Amino acid sequence: MNPPILNRHRNATTRGIRLALSLAAGLATSPAWSATSALPADVHVVKRTVYDGVHDDLITGGVGMAAILSGKPAPGFDDPLHPSPAELRRAVLRKTGNPANGFGRLYGPNVDPSTGAAYADDGKLAGDETIAYAQDTHGNNAGLLLQVPATFDPAAACLVVIATPGSQNYWNDMLRAGYWGLRRGCALAWTDKGTGASIQDLDSGTTVAQDGKTTAPADGVRLDVTRGHADVAAFAKAYPHRVAFKWANAGWNQEADWGRAVLKAAAFGLAELESRTWPQHAPLQRKDITVIASGFSNGGGAVLRAGEQDTDHLLDGVVALAPQIHVRANPDVAIDDRGHLRYASARSSYDFLSYGNVYAACAALAVPNDPQAAKLTFAANRCASLADKGLLHGTSVDAQAREALDKLHRYGFLDDVDIATAASALDNQGVLGQASQFGRFRIAEHLCHLSFAATDADGVPVAASPALLAQRFARFPGGTPDGTQISLVNDDDPRGPHKDDRSVSRSTGRNDYNLDAALCLRKLFTDEQPASARVRAGIDALAASARLNGTPAIIVHGRSDDVEGPNFGSRPYAATVSLNEPARDSLRYMEIVGGMHGEGLISSPGFDVRAVPVSVYQIRALEAMYAHLKSGKPLPDSQVVHTTPRTGTPGDAAPTTAESLPPFQDHARDADRIVIRQGVMKIPS
Repeated sequence: MNPPILNRHRNATTRGIRLALSLAAGLATSPAWSATSALPADVHVVKRTVYDGVHDDLITGGVGMAAILSGKPAPGFDDPLHPSPAELRRAVLRKTGNPANGFGRLYGPNVDPSTGAAYADDGKLAGDETIAYAQDTHGNNAGLLLQVPATFDPAAACLVVIATPGSQNYWNDMLRAGYWGLRRGCALAWTDKGTGASIQDLDSGTTVAQDGKTTAPADGVRLDVTRGHADVAAFAKAYPHRVAFKWANAGWNQEADWGRAVLKAAAFGLAELESRTWPQHAPLQRKDITVIASGFSNGGGAVLRAGEQDTDHLLDGVVALAPQIHVRANPDVAIDDRGHLRYASARSSYDFLSYGNVYAACAALAVPNDPQAAKLTFAANRCASLADKGLLHGTSVDAQAREALDKLHRYGFLDDVDIATAASALDNQGVLGQASQFGRFRIAEHLCHLSFAATDADGVPVAASPALLAQRFARFPGGTPDGTQISLVNDDDPRGPHKDDRSVSRSTGRNDYNLDAALCLRKLFTDEQPASARVRAGIDALAASARLNGTPAIIVHGRSDDVEGPNFGSRPYAATVSLNEPARDSLRYMEIVGGMHGEGLISSPGFDVRAVPVSVYQIRALEAMYAHLKSGKPLPDSQVVHTTPRTGTPGDAAPTTAESLPPFQDHARDADRIVIRQGVMKIPS
C-alpha cells in the first residue's frame, strides 16, 4: 500500500514524522499530527491536506457562502476529462440551499446558531483534513474523513461524528449539519457507511479512488465488482454500457454494519485527536473530548444503531434526523396519534417502501392538489394494470385511485404524507438498492431484470460519456443514479432494454412504470422463494435493539416525511426504547409539523406553501445536546413543533420567517408535549 500523502494546499510540504500546521486564521499556534498515530488496525490514511480558509476551506471549498447563495453556476474543471481531487471536492461541497426557506439567512454556515447573527467570514473556515478508509477482511471498505478546524480548542474539545445520508459521500452533507460541528470548534469525523459515491463502468472497468479520481481497479478503491467474479464479464457482454453502484451492487449488506461504521469513525477521530500535540495543552484523552454522533435519514438510523452498540463508550450523545431505523413490531407498543390508536406499527423500510412502490403511482390521482400528480403521465395505466391483476377492484380510474390511496393509509402511511404521494411514487430504483443490499445480490444476478446505464433520447442504453465517467465522484455525490445522467433500466421490456420509467411491462403490454419490477421487488419480501429468504435474512440482520443504554439521544422527524414515515420507524422506536428501558429517561422525540424528508421538495410550487425546512431542527437538536453534555442543561421535552409554512401562492411564496420556525420549548405546553412511557407514545396535536 502506498504511504499517506501529506499535502499543503497550494504549497508542497515535506513528509515526516510530524507536520506543523500554521494557518492564516484561527488559533495563533496549531497542533502537529503524527504519521504514526495509533489508528485502528483496519484504518488506512490516504491523504492529509491543510486549508488556509481563504483560497480553500473546510466548509465551502473556498468559494464562500455568498457565491453559493448567488445561484451562479459552479466553477468548471480545468480539464473536464482529468479533474483534480481538489476540483472534485469543491464540486461536491458546492451544494445550494434556498434562501427563501431560510438557508443562509436563518441558519447555515454563515449564521451563528446561538445568536442568529451572521459571521463575518462568509462561511469559510480554515483547518486540516485527513482522508482515510476502513477495510474489513472481505475487502469491503467505508470512506472516512476527519476535519479539524483551526478554531479547535483542546481545553473544550469536542468531536462530531457524521454518518452521511442515503448513499452520499463525505462532504456532500456539509451544508445540512456538518458545518455545525466545525462552527462550534469541534472536529468532524465522517463515515460514508460503505456506500458513498462509488461507481464502476463495466465497459472500461474503471472505478473511483478514495479521493474521487477515476482509476483502474486496485486494492483500496471504492468499488470493484469484477475481480473474482467471472460472471460479470458475461453480464457486461450481454448488457453493454452498464454501470455498477456500490450502494446496490457490492454484494454486501452495508446497513447491517452501519452502527459499527459510525463507531469506527468515532474511534478514528479520537485516535487522531489523542495522537496530536497541542501547544500549551497536554495530550488529549477520551475523557477530555465530548463526542456527539449525528445523521439524517439512514445516517440517522446509523447513529442510533451506534448508540446501541457502543460498548466502548465512544459516544456521549446522539442526534438523529428522520432516521431510517428498523425496530421489530411489538404488540405492546402503541402510538396514540391525536386520538387514533395504532399498535405494532413498526415496519422495515423495505416492507413499506416496496408496498408503497406498488400502489403510490395510482393513488396519487386521488390526492387533492397533489403538486406533482400531473407529471405521472402513465398513472392511469398503473391503475389499470393493478386492476387487471386483481390487486384493485374499482371499475374506473377514480375508484381505483381512491382504493389504492386507502390501501396506503391502512398500511400505516399518514394522511399528512399524502401531499408527496406523486413525488415518491416511482421507486423501483430505491427498492432495488435495498433488495440488492439485504440479499447480498451481485450485479450479474440481475435482480428483477433491472440495471443501470446512461440512456439516449429514446431511453435506450448508451455508453456513458468520458466526461461523465471522469467526474462521476462529483456528478453522483449521492451515490445513486440521478435519472438523467445515469438511469434505472428495464432489461425485460419486450422492445429491448429501456429507461425504467418509460418502459413497457412484459406482462401487461403497457407503460405502467414497470409494474412487473415493482411486483417482483415486493415478492422478495412476501414470497417463500430462496431469493426472498435472502432479503428477509438481511432485514433481520439490521433490526435495532431499541436499547440505548442511557446514552442521551434526540430524534427529530417531519410529520409529512414521504420517505421514512414516522409511523413505521421513529415513533415505534422511541416507544420501544421506553418499554425496554423504563428506568431511563434519556431519549427525546421531536415531531415537526410540515416537515418532509429534507428540503429536496419544499421549494417546488405547491410544496412551498405547505412544507417547512427540517434541517434547522437538526441544528437546534445539536445545540440542545451540546448544552446538555457540556453544561448539564436538561434536554427539552419531547414535543410537537407547530411550524407555519410560507405564505402566498404556489410558486410565489413569501420567504420563511424566524417566527414560522419556532424553537423547541424547554418545558413543552400540554398541548404540544409528547408523552412516551412504557411502550406507549401519546401525540396530542
